[in-house]
Amino acid sequence: MLPVILFHAGLSSFSGGFVGVDVFFVISGYLITTIVFGELEEGKFSLVRFYERRARRILPALFVVTVATAAAAWFILLPEDLKELGKSLLAVALFASNFLFWNESGYFDTSAEYLPLLHTWSLAVEEQYYMLFPILAAALFRKGRQAVVFGLCVVALGSFALAQWGATAHPNAAFYLLPFRAWELMVGALAAVYLSRASLHPSRVDRFSGVLAGVGLVMIALSIHLYDRATPFPGAYALLPALGAVLIILFARPHNLVGQLLGTQVLVYIGLLSYSAYLWHQPLFALARRASLEEPHIGVFLALSVATFVLAYFTRHLVEQPFRSASKVSRRSIFMGSGATATLVVVLAFVLYGNKGFPERIDNYAKVVDTFRWQDLAKPCGNEPALPTGVQALCRLPEAAAPAPVDVALFGDSHADAFLPAVVAATKQRDSSPAYIGLGGCIPLIGVDVRAGNWPAEVCRTLAQEQYNFAVRTKPKNVLLVGRWSMYIDRVDSASSAKKYYLVEAESNTLSKDHSREVFVRGLERTVRAYEALGAKVFFVEQVPQQLADPRAVFHRINQRGLWGQEGATEVIDRNSVPLASLNERQAPMRQLLDQLPPIDDFTVLSPEKHFCGENRCAMGDKDGPYYHDRDHLNIRGAQYIGPWLVTQLAEAEKAQ
Repeated sequence: MLPVILFHAGLSSFSGGFVGVDVFFVISGYLITTIVFGELEEGKFSLVRFYERRARRILPALFVVTVATAAAAWFILLPEDLKELGKSLLAVALFASNFLFWNESGYFDTSAEYLPLLHTWSLAVEEQYYMLFPILAAALFRKGRQAVVFGLCVVALGSFALAQWGATAHPNAAFYLLPFRAWELMVGALAAVYLSRASLHPSRVDRFSGVLAGVGLVMIALSIHLYDRATPFPGAYALLPALGAVLIILFARPHNLVGQLLGTQVLVYIGLLSYSAYLWHQPLFALARRASLEEPHIGVFLALSVATFVLAYFTRHLVEQPFRSASKVSRRSIFMGSGATATLVVVLAFVLYGNKGFPERIDNYAKVVDTFRWQDLAKPCGNEPALPTGVQALCRLPEAAAPAPVDVALFGDSHADAFLPAVVAATKQRDSSPAYIGLGGCIPLIGVDVRAGNWPAEVCRTLAQEQYNFAVRTKPKNVLLVGRWSMYIDRVDSASSAKKYYLVEAESNTLSKDHSREVFVRGLERTVRAYEALGAKVFFVEQVPQQLADPRAVFHRINQRGLWGQEGATEVIDRNSVPLASLNERQAPMRQLLDQLPPIDDFTVLSPEKHFCGENRCAMGDKDGPYYHDRDHLNIRGAQYIGPWLVTQLAEAEKAQ
């Protein structure tokens, strides 16, 4: 578990440390199969005894850490985060954490680092495996050794094929769910089956055992060092650490170097502490991040890593070992105690969630929350535009009885919706009429659809056509295209959920970011020329600076420290705002695509960052409040803040005509 802990601590040399979980799955598959098949061969296997051992091994320490995390969270987490922790507590008690995080958070999302119980997803996978595997093993065992090997191979190959497909098509599901992870457990199981017979027949391979074990260790080390958050995972990339673990299991011997290295007292003892250390590290890291006004220094995480093993030492000796002893804790006590504690955790979960995280704990909490309020200037469009499957877009249309010329028409996704207050403020100064039609997750490019995103096929393409039809009727002077462009065309995004958005022009199109970029360029040129043919001037608005830190957390902490409206808040905001260098790196792929467009008259690219960014940073707000609703959407104040800038841009465009 050391690589996992150091990965979460942020050490760059452990950028692929998350593969420690894959190694753990292989080892678990090996150990459980060794136990189950060993007892089956002796005729001593019992499901009750198997589950008793698993309960003794896993539950006492898990519940101690879970309850301790909830107690610490009461003093640290904001109400909305404490409410969400309630959901995590329920998932832990039901061994369903992997399902919860599959639905709500990608493992590599920046926001996932703030989830105290994120790591319990792997324990949920393990528990689900424990429920199913003994039954499968017993059924295969009755049919003989060949059936065992054949059955395990079928499950492994089927799961691996599923993981390889899911790593790009459904990355969150592939990462969190047992069907996509079963192959790693199965290769460990196959190693156990092989060793159960190989020990009876010395192999010629044994003379090369040291080399093969060394190769396995190098494979794991390479994956830890070379992989990172952008690596499609699991699937083919997971073969490197998984097969490396298998080679070590098969060929590490007391007489070779790898066996001697892994058999040293220090590493053996770290291994004994690894389960408790794994349980403690994520709550410590996540709560430290939540308690800080900015990302803690690497030194803090190294200190917390040491604290992790100190807590693991006491947890092992005071909790794990006593509960593993049948003479100290009976089977009845372990089952009843586990059930009672799980019930307590469930009750605690409902209390936290039902009371919305107890907002009364924090002074001025409601006032701060209001600063992040989403504007409600747009309303559901009803049947106009009419979209497939009853989906309703959002609109703000002129109220005139007959269609009248529109000064500014705003089309786009949720970023356009967030941008709407700027357009309303700008058009008020121009004494003119604005219009908005948009839908979250839909790019406003004519002839382009978004697949595997928020909506069924053809919704976004239909909406783009409806936006154009509206422009045909109303003849807007200016058309603003606003969106979170990187989500559709960039390979790397801070949210893994962005990986599900692909641009297509036809049913046969490949779902890939490379193809999405080609579609983007063609679709943008087509769209600009279509609107300009109607007499409109078209503005492509680059996405606003996307923050790395969570503005909500920053400004709530500013409030709790009594810095709201004070000059001391300015320094905190500056330290947490996205560096200009990071923003330029994020914007680069989209700007490269814009450079591929041929020259088009009356087409202007607007960069809001010029209004938010100084020499080094792009501000998420000022001492009087935030500019953002979340990391990438503006709030009302932020949109109104750039209203004057938008007026200037429109006026300059008119002068240039």
